[in-house]
Amino acid sequence: MEKSLLLVFVSVVAFVTATPTTSGPQCFFQGLGFLPGGSFSFARGVNADGTVVVGPSNDASGLSQAFRWAAASGMVGLGFLPGGNVSDAHGVNADGTVVVGSSIDASGHSQAFRWTAKRGMVGLGFLPGALGSSANGVNADGTVVVGSSIDASGPGQAFRWTAATGMVGLGFLPGGNFSGAAGVNADGTVVVGGSNNQAFRWVNGTMTGLGFLPGGNGSSANGVNADGTVVVGSSNDASGHGQAFRWTAERGMVGLDFLPGGNRSSATGVNADGTVVVGTADDASGQPQAFRWTAETRVQSVLTLLQAAKADVNLFAGWQLRSANRVSADGTVIVGDGVDPLGLRQGWIARLPKEDNEDCEEDENEDELEGRDQRD
Repeated sequence: MEKSLLLVFVSVVAFVTATPTTSGPQCFFQGLGFLPGGSFSFARGVNADGTVVVGPSNDASGLSQAFRWAAASGMVGLGFLPGGNVSDAHGVNADGTVVVGSSIDASGHSQAFRWTAKRGMVGLGFLPGALGSSANGVNADGTVVVGSSIDASGPGQAFRWTAATGMVGLGFLPGGNFSGAAGVNADGTVVVGGSNNQAFRWVNGTMTGLGFLPGGNGSSANGVNADGTVVVGSSNDASGHGQAFRWTAERGMVGLDFLPGGNRSSATGVNADGTVVVGTADDASGQPQAFRWTAETRVQSVLTLLQAAKADVNLFAGWQLRSANRVSADGTVIVGDGVDPLGLRQGWIARLPKEDNEDCEEDENEDELEGRDQRD
């Protein structure tokens, strides 16, 4: 489970929030494309109002490079740390101006970074004695970064970074020797992740295990809502299969179930108030599908929701939507990964109506996004 948790930590990001600007039942679907000369991309994170997406794409060299996408600018590569040639963006703050991730540095090690347009990509260093680090989440105003720093023995430790403190280790659950942070809430006071096969929630210096679904013995937390009261992730259950969960202090860890006929799911993102959860779930044929969960509708595939909203089928015809990774503050904009009609792995962005019984507006297209994104 530790290896699988580590993979989660280096690929997921925190959800951070601000007041969303979207309104009405508008919806759309769009592939994000690739960097020039590239042939794959992955959407790791989205900002609060759904106008900025980050992730990695390969470029003409064939190597992965972190990108920032906005409707007005398209996909723009963020480069690498000095001396490096591989990078990956994992998270973005509320207004889309701060991007975090990891990049190979001049020593050949993976190092956490924080990017802004003014300063470019700046390395955040490592915990003492560590050989690598990865920034996986950032809070709303971009001042708190969380992730994991890996030491020579293989296991790593969750960290929380600020400009004032630098990178500070968060420790482990009792008896543990491994931890990684996957997400942070809006004000930077609540951090979530996993330590020695158990999801944790860290608050003011104290790391608390969130347990497992009934009959399970392994879990990881992948996202947290704006005020830090709702945590989402994955836990194995009595059947031994991974199942998406939603945790609150009042109810503890509650399984979100599966797609019809499926037996695996994992939650990777949650909106600001904790009412919308997104992730990946196998369908009846065992194929991964991007899903959205609400208390009213339960787990539904994003493709089904787009069809139900009467979105233009030409926008997503031929696509396989494999995973939903993050969701905007109001729960309507979802980003994820899939296979496009040409068989290439490509990141995507979709917006669904706020209410499930609403249809898409006929005149909705990416021009609406571009109009809201001129500040970028």
